[in-house]
Amino acid sequence: MTIKALTAVFGLGLVAFCVSGSIANSVDVYLPQLKDKDPEVRLEAVRQLQTSLDSRIPEAMQSLLNDEGNSVRRLAARAIGSRWWQIPKDKIDSYVKALQGNLKSDEELEMEKNMAERGIGLLTHRYDSKVFSKSPNGRWIIYERYGLPCLIDTTTSTEELLGWPRTKDGDMDMLVCAFGNEPISEDQAVWHPSKEAIALSVLLDRRSSTVWVWEHKVGLQKLRRSDLARLLHPKGRVDESYVTDATIKGWKGDELQVSATGGLDENDGALLGWDLSKHKWRVISRGKQKESD
Repeated sequence: MTIKALTAVFGLGLVAFCVSGSIANSVDVYLPQLKDKDPEVRLEAVRQLQTSLDSRIPEAMQSLLNDEGNSVRRLAARAIGSRWWQIPKDKIDSYVKALQGNLKSDEELEMEKNMAERGIGLLTHRYDSKVFSKSPNGRWIIYERYGLPCLIDTTTSTEELLGWPRTKDGDMDMLVCAFGNEPISEDQAVWHPSKEAIALSVLLDRRSSTVWVWEHKVGLQKLRRSDLARLLHPKGRVDESYVTDATIKGWKGDELQVSATGGLDENDGALLGWDLSKHKWRVISRGKQKESD
């Protein structure tokens, strides 16, 4: 999905994400509101409780999987999946069964279905759904949490939230799939065919995108705005309204290729390369890259 296509859904996605981004009051205030007769009250309570790690949250959310509001059901399924490690083994089956009731085929309920699949996959350690991205060797799993890529090591059943905490430079730093609770498409998460490395498409704001690269034993490398400015404008010429668009083109050997533009002139772009052995970016060629490249 291109940045232009994302603009239309940005507003709603940002509101939903920001509302659920922090808990202003204690869990004890919002837990009783999950049973309120007003659906808007229940929805706001779920949003406020999403990020809490209180041990009472999974059970409270399970009871909401049959709520009349699909937004409540979707957020409840998301909350349960995010706490897969909190749920006792002897209760996993009951949670999975409850989530299976949210696997609706209705196109209008696709986001709810995606979150139910996410929860079932995390609870059962089966990652066949498209809401997950699996490394070729099967060891690593990427899924979206807090809008960021969450990395699971299947050999240890541990996870790491890549890019957390977010930088304080004002950028959003969010996976493209975070908007609309969408699956992770193959062009947004591109694994190296033989090495434990992945390229991820990330939004900086509603008009700008970039690419992150994660490699086992090396860690996360972010292609920042400042990096793009340096690579695209080596002589220091940068427009005041600096909009970036970085698109993953794929791996060529051990080099990740990324098509990037930056600035007001969309023709002012370049094909960039990230070398896994040198751990640095280079300019492969200059000029806007064709869509078929």
